[in-house]
Amino acid sequence: MATQKDVAERAGVSFITVSRVINGLDNVKPETRNRVEAAIKELNYHPNRQAQALNHGLTHTIAFVTPRMYDLPLYSNFFVMSLLSGVELKGRELGWDILLTTDYDLEGSFDFLRVWHQRKVDGLVFVGFQRFPMEQKGAIEERGIPCVSISDRIESPAISWVDTDNRAAARDAVARLFSMGHRSFAFIGIDADRDYNPNIIEREKAAAEALAERGLAQRRLISESSTPSTGIAAAQAYVAMERRPTAIISGNDSIAFHFIGESARHGLLCPRDYSIVGFDAEPAGRLSTPTFASYEQPLVDMGKTAIGLLVERIGGEAWERKTIEFPMRFVEGGSLGPAPADSHFLSASPKP
Repeated sequence: MATQKDVAERAGVSFITVSRVINGLDNVKPETRNRVEAAIKELNYHPNRQAQALNHGLTHTIAFVTPRMYDLPLYSNFFVMSLLSGVELKGRELGWDILLTTDYDLEGSFDFLRVWHQRKVDGLVFVGFQRFPMEQKGAIEERGIPCVSISDRIESPAISWVDTDNRAAARDAVARLFSMGHRSFAFIGIDADRDYNPNIIEREKAAAEALAERGLAQRRLISESSTPSTGIAAAQAYVAMERRPTAIISGNDSIAFHFIGESARHGLLCPRDYSIVGFDAEPAGRLSTPTFASYEQPLVDMGKTAIGLLVERIGGEAWERKTIEFPMRFVEGGSLGPAPADSHFLSASPKP
């Protein structure tokens, strides 16, 4: 089995230079790095992570911490899996392993720093950070634990974050629907006191502000309980309205898909009776009839960026907190159309 010394001899460099290449440090000339990487490949050398941890205090492993919602399989969550793809790709590029850890704990007793305390990881990437106990956030600040938050703008000098411009996207959604003649709006959201999703909350606020600037109000459609079927409950409430809004902005695509299906069961069709737009641009929206209009978050790039920031934090002595906001891209879809003249006055009943 090849050793780090063997790699150094094959590449004609020092043991320290090989160590720098393996640890992803920048203070190595490109041509020297290429020789070392070629020697590593030729000798089929694999670093001993346990030995590295003993020698340098690094495991070269990063934890990806995300809540597990509603006991659903993680692979069914497009948002989280897309972020994880970016995290894994960037980790592989930089030579870091990724440890996935999930929780779903309404009581807030889950110790999301456990893997760091056990020295299994050198840093953590969080999704849904604010839902964790704030005393653990204090531990991050006190101990200088390297971490980065995705889609949660943490107000802490010790925590960098990566997010998207939800406000601009929501305001653009209002402008698009308004330009199509819509004057009656509703937002499918969440109960902020019960559920946690900062993106959806921010989108709803921004849409309401954009409508108020136009002299319009925004009605709310939310579920009575915390379940994945928020869209179904919202559709049932929508069907029961005497004067139904013609423009619907959904907190995300998953909610919207349930809304469209349940509304159709009651005889209301999109875009004949209403227009709807969502967020995340899930692939299923390209296959639906009509195709679904949505705002795409660059989730893979967000995951990659978070890992880059975290590795920089772990290895940098002169580290500075960074906050990065990505724009969203509008994806055209047939779910948007001109405002119908009178569909919001019609009653609806289930199809036989």
